[in-house]
Amino acid sequence: MNVACGYTIPIMLYGIPPSPENHLQAMEIVGKAGFRGLELELYDELIPEHRRDIGQMKAILQRYGMTVPSVMAVEEKMFSPNPQIKAKALRDFDALTDLIVELGSPLVAICGYMPPEIRPQGTQLYVGGPPTAVVVGDDFSWDRFWANAVDVARQCAAIAERKGLTLLVETRANDVFSSTDAVMNLLKESGANNVGVILDVAHVHAGKEYLALVIPKLGRLIKLVHLSDNDGTNAYHYPPGKGIIDFRAVIRSLKKAGFDGTIIVDTSCKMDHIVEEALKARDYYQRLIAEVQA
Repeated sequence: MNVACGYTIPIMLYGIPPSPENHLQAMEIVGKAGFRGLELELYDELIPEHRRDIGQMKAILQRYGMTVPSVMAVEEKMFSPNPQIKAKALRDFDALTDLIVELGSPLVAICGYMPPEIRPQGTQLYVGGPPTAVVVGDDFSWDRFWANAVDVARQCAAIAERKGLTLLVETRANDVFSSTDAVMNLLKESGANNVGVILDVAHVHAGKEYLALVIPKLGRLIKLVHLSDNDGTNAYHYPPGKGIIDFRAVIRSLKKAGFDGTIIVDTSCKMDHIVEEALKARDYYQRLIAEVQA
């Protein structure tokens, strides 16, 4: 296993989404800090700017010897059942995956963002996180919504496969697919082979699922891991030691499950010196990886 910096760090520095200029600056900051891997996010609303800046992104990665283990394709309307919105989202996903290939990442990730038909009512627990409550219209049909979501996942997987990418869905409490079983069912029903999950440990813990069971259940579907801490009451993303997650046990379970990919420092909370805190978290996770036996 290796440890990389999560895009939560640029978000905490500059907000969401960071401007194209701040996106590049954040990449510089992370590289100068000594990280050799950086998870990125690219946004559908910024595709022209991302395309314009792709050369600069690649230059920064080369300058600091960084790789990009995964890129989140941020499309908040992706799972809308509206045919026009859905078609545009898939075109945007196609465009974003072209950029992801250029960045050398093997993984493209999506989240189960609430589409316009599911209206957020609660607040976000952290910047970029899902809402804590939602409301739907009287004409909402879960069966239609689910069938559409499966079709979106199927089409995204097909787009990714044509470009040699693996499609990941992140496990996030309070998302449309708010349990690991829901994510697994989505991927199974898509019928795609080039799929997997981002195991977000803080979200799974806050969703009252047992990590000791979730990790072996997901098994080889786990392609990337987000690590941050909380007390299990809500999906806060604290540095390790600020909550009650047993990271030693998590690392042991991951090794038993055969995971040998990238661990992402996913801290997302207001604090001074966020980059320094991310480095401390990286060093802590790296020590555990070295010490813990399967």
